[in-house]
Amino acid sequence: MSSYTLEDLRTRGAPIAMAMLLRAVKSGEPFVTYGEIKKELEQQLNIPSIFTVQIGTVAGAMMDAILEVDPNAPLLNVMIARPNGIPSEGVSGYLATRYRNNELLDWDSVPIERKREIVLRERGKIFSYQRWNDIAEHLYGVVGQQLLPSVPGREHDYTSRGGFGGEAESPEHKRLKEWVSDNPKKIGIKTNPQNAKTEAQLLSGDEIDVLFSSGTSFHVVEVKSRRSNDADHKRGIYQCVKYREVKKAEHAPFDIDVQAILVTENDISSELVERAKILGIRWEKVLLP
Repeated sequence: MSSYTLEDLRTRGAPIAMAMLLRAVKSGEPFVTYGEIKKELEQQLNIPSIFTVQIGTVAGAMMDAILEVDPNAPLLNVMIARPNGIPSEGVSGYLATRYRNNELLDWDSVPIERKREIVLRERGKIFSYQRWNDIAEHLYGVVGQQLLPSVPGREHDYTSRGGFGGEAESPEHKRLKEWVSDNPKKIGIKTNPQNAKTEAQLLSGDEIDVLFSSGTSFHVVEVKSRRSNDADHKRGIYQCVKYREVKKAEHAPFDIDVQAILVTENDISSELVERAKILGIRWEKVLLP
């Protein structure tokens, strides 16, 4: 399908968008980005390229349908957000009506802290609401999650099960990990290879791909080879967050400097680039021959 109408996108896209949001609710994720929904719709609806701004119309169609079933349902469309977790102005009319506050119609002018307060309050209602699957089934004939692949994206840096139930490391992942260990300066770490340790263990039981240590200064590095997809890159960002904080906790109450870096062979999406910046994770791209 090379073209589409906006009405067709709204009709066919709304149940898929709702399914993505219900999956996020089930897994405890606080939001789904416009870009993630855009990509899913392009794949499922066989549309080469959807304008990101049109995702708002899909969200609106979904929310309007939900409110027809239950006018008091939480505003599920608030969970569709930019990488900073804040939805765009498309939610303004829904929020202004729900909170009887016309000032919210000018969403772009609402102070960021006020936006966060409103979004957090609405997400709390979303996660405690018990009728989501019933509404999805009523609207679309199926429980929402059934519209999506059972696994949204698998770890592609591993190929088979290892000896103790873990996953065996792919050759590409091992090669990238060893290259990083041998070339810290090429990813912006001013230290020598002898300060590197691969598969470094944390007290939490987690394993860092590469750890560079120099006195009380550390760099934790998670690598994702050319096998990795967007979902794996996203996991990598949060792995970096975890490793950084656990490493700091190991040295408490003493303060240490821990920098976290995600090294990939493929580009990561612009939304993940922004998300990594928000979380203080540095991203480096290295493409080995």
